Amino acid sequence: MACSSVNLEEIPSESLMNELLHRMKCAPKPDKCLILIGPPGFGKGTQSPIIKDEHCLCPLATGDMLRAAVFAKTPLGIKAKKAMDKGELISDDLVVGIIDEAMKKPSCKKGFILDGFPRTVAQAQKVILCI
Repeated sequence: MACSSVNLEEIPSESLMNELLHRMKCAPKPDKCLILIGPPGFGKGTQSPIIKDEHCLCPLATGDMLRAAVFAKTPLGIKAKKAMDKGELISDDLVVGIIDEAMKKPSCKKGFILDGFPRTVAQAQKVILCI
């Protein structure tokens, strides 16, 4: 893992202590990959932060990730925007690509929670290939 050049003296002590406590809490937790399934309004988004905090997992809400990718103008975000502008559904491969990128982030090292995806067996099979 590459080290970034950060002057720790510029970071408030409270923030450093909170990060240290978080890492100590999360270190013994087992790795997990969870998928929250249910219709809109069923509470997936409500439960996700609770599960995230308890199990030190990275929440991956596909809608939020797509909007962030479009805003950041990533290559996948640009492709998603083109589909959105045409009123098309975002392809499974594109969504899986965005999920795959997110799962590689350091914050997802202990595992992740998928919220809102997959919705079909075909989507689930594609996500399994990323893991």
